[in-house]
Amino acid sequence: MVDTHKDKGVQASANGDLDQAPLRTMPTAAFIGYCPFPPVMNLYVNYSFLFSTLKSYKLCGATENDFIYLVEYHLGYTPRGPLNFGRGLYLRNGTSFTDPILTATGEEFPIPLLVSLFDPDTIVKLPPLDMDKSPRDMVNEVLRAGTSKGQGVTFKFTVEVGVKRIFRESFEWRKCSAAVGGKSEGGSHTTKSWYTLHRFVPSHRPPPTSASATKEADNDCETLAVLTFNRVLSFTHQFTLELKGAGLTGELGDRWTLMVVTSALGLLYLRSSGKTGKATVGAAQAIHGK
Repeated sequence: MVDTHKDKGVQASANGDLDQAPLRTMPTAAFIGYCPFPPVMNLYVNYSFLFSTLKSYKLCGATENDFIYLVEYHLGYTPRGPLNFGRGLYLRNGTSFTDPILTATGEEFPIPLLVSLFDPDTIVKLPPLDMDKSPRDMVNEVLRAGTSKGQGVTFKFTVEVGVKRIFRESFEWRKCSAAVGGKSEGGSHTTKSWYTLHRFVPSHRPPPTSASATKEADNDCETLAVLTFNRVLSFTHQFTLELKGAGLTGELGDRWTLMVVTSALGLLYLRSSGKTGKATVGAAQAIHGK
């Protein structure tokens, strides 16, 4: 496996010192998915039959009838797939268990529960950038949990963006402190927790002093995606992911979209493991000094 989540790369992209790559061959379905990801996606428990209910989800479009990708829960009992004995989720490149694994997120190695609870890093495995390689030669990225005074709980990742010319850029999911509520069909109020995706802004960056810098700051504030969970455990609908702004136009590239979808699955895994709370994330950050 190729490991691209070293701190040096993260810091370079965070500081805006990005090395652009030359023009490259456009990726095939094996590297970005057999069909495009729609602007609104919903994840549901797969009730096709009992066996799959215990270990899989359906990634759909706007409705449950629009089933596009199968998501498999890997328990880590066997070394099957890129996570080996680690626990996590596999995004299949299709709607069945026989389709190849497109991406993965979770733990790469079996970790004791108490140790895992205070580990700020969650692995994300993407297809390689080099189209001459096998899609199984996955690249390691990291979804890193942290806290800050300005943004609260965040989950940061770095990935290649762009269409013809690519460069690495950092983004972060920000956990919103205020809940959004609505009414269910029965008229009762429901409460949701949600995350918004933004370009990563280093805390030490000076304030904008020019028109171009102001535009850059506006880009940093732009919401690129919204991920919404029901606060109450649902046995059917798991989350809604909606792409917005530059995330909707396609200008950030297919690899960015694939990373956003996989990181959303990573947040689902972390949430089910009790690792998205401010106290837990803060303790993990303090222990590891990240």
